[in-house]
Amino acid sequence: MKQFGQRLQALRIERSMTQEDFGKLLNVTQSTIAYYESGKKQPSLETIRFIADYFNVTIDYLLGRVDYRNSQSKIPASQKAVPSSKLPTDAQKSIEDFIRYIHEKHGLKPE
Repeated sequence: MKQFGQRLQALRIERSMTQEDFGKLLNVTQSTIAYYESGKKQPSLETIRFIADYFNVTIDYLLGRVDYRNSQSKIPASQKAVPSSKLPTDAQKSIEDFIRYIHEKHGLKPE
């Protein structure tokens, strides 16, 4: 996960944070952050999610799979979400049923 470490380090430095500062935020030691950045240690999925949320980037960006930082920067305005109130009622119901199914399948709590 070398790419992850490089991206984590760059994001941390952009915020003018030391490894120690960032470690306190994650409740880990400075050396753990150094291991993440050098690729010697891999964070848990929960930690990766937290880091992505904290820096407002996608997990794919952190892992080096894409070069854009967040999904909104890549989606053309014409393809961004349409307010559900503008959809026909049967389409709204289908979407709600699908979201409920995904939540149940993955044990997620609805927002």
